[in-house]
Amino acid sequence: MASSVKRKVGCKWRISVVVGLIVGVCLREPTVCASEDDPPAISYINSEAMGLKILPDLASVQLDENIPEQYRVAANGIAKLWKEHLSDFKGYISVKDTPFTLIVPDKIDEAAFGKSRPKVQEFLFDHVVPGALVEIKDQNTYINLNQRPVHINLSCVDMLMAYEINQSAKVLTKRNITENLSLVFIVGNLTDSESQNASTNTKLNKRNIQENNRYNEPQRLEMKNVTKEQATSKENRIGQHLMNFLAGMKSGTKVFQHFFTSSNLSQLMDDSAYMVFIPSDTAFQRWHPIDWGFYPFSVQEFTETVLQNHLVRVKQPLRMADLRSTHTVQRYKTLGGETVVLKSKPTPNVNNVTILSDYTLSNGIEVFILSEVLFVSEAVVSRLHQMHKDKETPPLLAFPWFGAQFLSHSFLALERDTRFTQITRFLNTAEIAQFISGSNYTFFVPTDEAFERYSFDLLPDSVLASEKGIKMLLNHFVRGRLYDRDLKNGEVIDTIGEMPVKIQRSFENVVRVNSARIVESEVFVYNLGTMFYVNDVLYPHQLMDEVKAITDLRNIDGNVPDSIAGIDGYTTEQNQPETDRPTSSTFRSLLGLLTTSADVELVPVEVTERGKLNSNEDGPLLHYDEIITPKALPMKYFYEPKK
Repeated sequence: MASSVKRKVGCKWRISVVVGLIVGVCLREPTVCASEDDPPAISYINSEAMGLKILPDLASVQLDENIPEQYRVAANGIAKLWKEHLSDFKGYISVKDTPFTLIVPDKIDEAAFGKSRPKVQEFLFDHVVPGALVEIKDQNTYINLNQRPVHINLSCVDMLMAYEINQSAKVLTKRNITENLSLVFIVGNLTDSESQNASTNTKLNKRNIQENNRYNEPQRLEMKNVTKEQATSKENRIGQHLMNFLAGMKSGTKVFQHFFTSSNLSQLMDDSAYMVFIPSDTAFQRWHPIDWGFYPFSVQEFTETVLQNHLVRVKQPLRMADLRSTHTVQRYKTLGGETVVLKSKPTPNVNNVTILSDYTLSNGIEVFILSEVLFVSEAVVSRLHQMHKDKETPPLLAFPWFGAQFLSHSFLALERDTRFTQITRFLNTAEIAQFISGSNYTFFVPTDEAFERYSFDLLPDSVLASEKGIKMLLNHFVRGRLYDRDLKNGEVIDTIGEMPVKIQRSFENVVRVNSARIVESEVFVYNLGTMFYVNDVLYPHQLMDEVKAITDLRNIDGNVPDSIAGIDGYTTEQNQPETDRPTSSTFRSLLGLLTTSADVELVPVEVTERGKLNSNEDGPLLHYDEIITPKALPMKYFYEPKK
């Protein structure tokens, strides 16, 4: 029986691995073909175990026998926690014949979990690496059960070189318990490091969100194993010569000069001889949108890659005279790894791009001015555009709000989507342009279902445009552009309405803003800001009193709300008699706005006569046979209590 169960589990594991490999191949294939400009993905050593819901079988393992005494307390602590909560891990199966590594913290603060099962699961899954016996080697990266990276790095800790995990937890030792289970003992724990990072940025206010929002300015290329002194020396010897040449050019190469100066490429050049292909300003201008659109060189990583492919390191540069005199094709590799082909016919050219002129610098650099930018095509730019829609510049709008471009473009985009009729009505009614001027915002947009859940679709425009309505709407805006990667679990962000919203990100990567779940993420509004579509309204209680007044009225089949005792009819007299009924302006105005011809009946003669007695002598006289409707006579309606 036991062997049969073992065979079944083993079979399930093999099938899961095969399916995982097939899916992995299918997912990787388009990535490889997509673009050579794509940033390299993280390579996990245990990538075949990604997404598999498997757990180590610790029930049959005796940890004490194979663990040094000083580490037994820590090992028993995590084993105890595992045993107590194993039944909570729904959908996971325990396997014996699969490698696992348990990362054991030196201390476990169970009080920090607050009896929260999800927190315990997050903590344990952060410390379990499936499908591998972790090797403590520099730059090894694994993925844990929470689908988060576990990165080994060699660092200087306490003045000594030592290994760390995720640059936070110091590795003490490693012990192989069985052929499929090993334990890595650490100081600290992996979950705490993330919590500390979250707590450090717990309160992102309006100002520091903008300061932290640097995703439109990608970091420069890193130069490995080179000291600052070496970099400065190289820049002075090689890069500085080229920059001096570009600065001396009166016209024609200013765009290349700007990109080269702001890049890190001069530090990547050594004392070798170089051929430098410089596209003219006209070549770059070809890719610039006339009025608005996507400019590929606004993506700095792409620009640096393109510039690298215009630099060729050679033993002896090819001079223009040599190129003209030779009839053979000359091939070279660029610093970016691409191949350039130089030919003399029909005219001197590089990859069929015409060489306009050439210059020989004193330090052995040969410069060729080109009519086009190398390795940039419509297909490349189109693919780059799809990846970086947040860099696209917008057309200038004079409506609906000239000084609020983000708000205007967001409104027009939402207006075309049938899911957002309520928020567009809200935006069109409430005057918030003065609060959302310019650009660089994040907008959490509730769907129509979210508004209807609270009966906000019944609210008249006067309520939406009120101070309460505007404040609730502003609690859906954040000053500063946020991306999905910025929405970290546990962070609290201030809205423009001055109410905080808390971000919650689950194990399944479901993101919530307060109670609202994000149903569509990173809807870019050109380079002006970002929208996130959510399935709930943020801070709906701010308008619930108004909704209650409306629903109380709408729930009445005889025109009279049950909550108002002693009321049996209403009058249309403009002078209101003194009664104990509700007299708030909201109540009176909502009653008039919501009353329709179907709700209004003939006013009995006796009611009308009583109203006349209570009115002043100059008041209007109503005949007993008039049908009073809001359309026929737009005046306030109010209830009259029984005498």
